[in-house]
Amino acid sequence: MFEDDNYYGSINQDKEREQKLMQDRRDRTHKRGLYYFILFWLTILSIPLTFLGSIAGAAEVFLFNTSNVLLLMAAVVIAIGIGVVVLLFLLGKDESCFTIAAIAYILQVLFNSISEFLPDSLFKVILSLLTMVASLFYLFEFINGSIYILAGVDDYLADSWETLKKIFIYAAVGFVICLILVFIPFISILAILAMIIGVIGLIVLVIWQWVLMFKTARALRNF
Repeated sequence: MFEDDNYYGSINQDKEREQKLMQDRRDRTHKRGLYYFILFWLTILSIPLTFLGSIAGAAEVFLFNTSNVLLLMAAVVIAIGIGVVVLLFLLGKDESCFTIAAIAYILQVLFNSISEFLPDSLFKVILSLLTMVASLFYLFEFINGSIYILAGVDDYLADSWETLKKIFIYAAVGFVICLILVFIPFISILAILAMIIGVIGLIVLVIWQWVLMFKTARALRNF
């Protein structure tokens, strides 16, 4: 009889331990979902601000003084960038891919900012290439982190991220090939047309990425 009591007591302890572990996992996943949700909206918010900043810059050159507006927008964009980096590092506590993505994001912004103040030169071209490489590192590490963070949460959504990554790889390879073909006579026009079509396709992929980010944040918060 005492053995039966010990047996059932052990089963109850195991169930309580499993429930506690599951609750801890839910809490961690919900916290990740919050970070990811904020990251999604910061990403969306940065797009129109950057676009409006470009318009304000053009207006200052051709129409009127918009220096105060530019300073305000620059401050907001910098604040958003800092927020993105902080959130990536927070997510990186569980998935190292997000930490690598944060470092790549910082390098991308750094290289791009330096190149903006340089005259046309070989060094500026090198910085532009480094900016592109850092951007690709950020993109693929962010996608990898999104795939890993969804493990056991939403495998179908993780597969969608995997598909997006493969398409981005094909697009990057195709862009490099077209860039080489541009310098070959008789093929250059077709290569330029292919690059234009590729830019349109890239916009579609970016929108798809935003949709997946929103769905990922929702899946993590609803786990």
